[in-house]
Amino acid sequence: MGLWRGRRRDQRGSTLLFATLFLAVLMTSGAFVVDLGMQRVARADAQAVADIVALDLARQLDGRTVAQLTPVFDAASTASLARNAGVIGPEAPELDYQLGTMGSDGFVPMAAGVPTAVRVITRAEVPFAFAGITGRNSGSSTRSAAAESSSTACFRLGTFVAAIRSGDSTVLDPLNELLGVNLDLVSYRGLADADLRLSQLTANPTIGSPEALLQGSIQYGDLLRVMADALAKEGNGTNTVAIEALDKLIKSQTTTTVGAISLANVLHVAPTDKAALEVGLSVLDLVGSARLSDGQYFLGVPNIQGGVPGVGWQYTGAIYLVSAAELACGAPNSLAATADTAQLDGTVGIEFTNLPSISPPGLGTLQTPKGAGFLELEAGSGTGALIAPPPVHCGVNTAGDPSTFAVRVASALASYKLNANVTVKADVQLTNLVSLGLTSVITNLLGNILLLGSKLSLEVDVTLSVGMQLSASTSTVGLSIPPNDVTPVTTGSSMSLSMATLTPTVTSVKIGGKAANLASVTAVTNLIANELVTVGHGFVEKTLTPLVSNINTMFIGPVARMIGLRLGGADVFAVGATCGRPKLVG
Repeated sequence: MGLWRGRRRDQRGSTLLFATLFLAVLMTSGAFVVDLGMQRVARADAQAVADIVALDLARQLDGRTVAQLTPVFDAASTASLARNAGVIGPEAPELDYQLGTMGSDGFVPMAAGVPTAVRVITRAEVPFAFAGITGRNSGSSTRSAAAESSSTACFRLGTFVAAIRSGDSTVLDPLNELLGVNLDLVSYRGLADADLRLSQLTANPTIGSPEALLQGSIQYGDLLRVMADALAKEGNGTNTVAIEALDKLIKSQTTTTVGAISLANVLHVAPTDKAALEVGLSVLDLVGSARLSDGQYFLGVPNIQGGVPGVGWQYTGAIYLVSAAELACGAPNSLAATADTAQLDGTVGIEFTNLPSISPPGLGTLQTPKGAGFLELEAGSGTGALIAPPPVHCGVNTAGDPSTFAVRVASALASYKLNANVTVKADVQLTNLVSLGLTSVITNLLGNILLLGSKLSLEVDVTLSVGMQLSASTSTVGLSIPPNDVTPVTTGSSMSLSMATLTPTVTSVKIGGKAANLASVTAVTNLIANELVTVGHGFVEKTLTPLVSNINTMFIGPVARMIGLRLGGADVFAVGATCGRPKLVG
């Protein structure tokens, strides 16, 4: 027993030594853990500061150059760091920034030009609490963040509202026909002057979400009811006329038969584009565009023959309004920010009867029996795309500082013609033909001229064309708000037929029932063609000219103005612009 007590007393020193060593190791490890933990926290805090400052600076990326932005960024980075320096500790971190762009491999710095991204680098020094144990007084943490600024703009190719706001009452008939109601100009102006945001429509339980409105299908009647409800909720008393017009539309037979529509065909807006969802859109444009969002709409031929001699009442074929004016919103050069132009297409056959006779000098009186004409139209078939450069610029929307952006309008081949095929025929004196130098022609066709008698039949087919054809073209349109939110920039040509473009073309000539070579009978055909087109004479003056006037004022002209369509182009409106929407990209 005594021996055992002696052994225990002998081991007390070794236990104390072991405990001391263990405590030293534990304290050193704990110091490292605490200091490294502080460094890790500092690293996270430094990253947070870099992210916040990068987002703050990205809001300033608005199309200015590096030289213009440098003093702005110097001040903005100092202010942003001051607001967020306390995140890390008592000592403000060091901060630097670079301007540049985002490439496929990440951030690319630039010394000049227009930057679209910024990279922020922060460096924080963290004092260690156990410097006496670890031998290190402090540790540093360097972090970086890149952010870019995106700008979006909204534009419209063509519009219903433009014609109504201009007071052009000639568009009422085609617009009433399209919508299936009989509204007056006051009602349409009420719809044109009432604006709604897409976010107001998506907030209604009937629709429920931007995706349902912009990517799914919705009943046309439901859309009209949601619009009326949204206008009523505004409660400012200025929408009374618009609400009454919508109620009449809702109760119309056309609305009950339209069924489901897809606004994605006429509103090119991403459901995630919050800025676009807040842009005010004309109720009339929404209603009219929605009506045309699914397929073609047949345009009835009005009384274009009224007051025109020689034009029959029966028509063949049809003209279709293929698409509506379209709105597009998105970032420049993106698929979302692309809209198609409105489009008219088709052919209408026109019968000519009881045409006036003509009297070419030296040929006597020639009759013009029944003929046929064709109104041919292929207009639209183009696109508009928001582009950069130049970048979208958001001003304060005044004449001194407008918001600006650019749209590239590309149009395909377009044509608009009225062709009238007329046959002129009569029995003419042989001596009259001989006096025009046609002796050899007659002899070659019919033999001995002395055996032909005193008269020969003459039949001349002439095509009279009014109109034009335009090749595909591309133009860049610069838009400003103001004034292009109200006044469009127009591309292409006016949608009207002009008698100044009249071109007569002789297609065939028969003498005595035999076809003659056209080049050999110009002495006759020039007289007939001149008589047809001379002011005060014949078919062109009495029939074709008033018919063209009716087409311009009663048929295609009003429809083209209604949808803002030009031949080979469109009316291009600026709707809105949003700049400086920052996001972290690296």
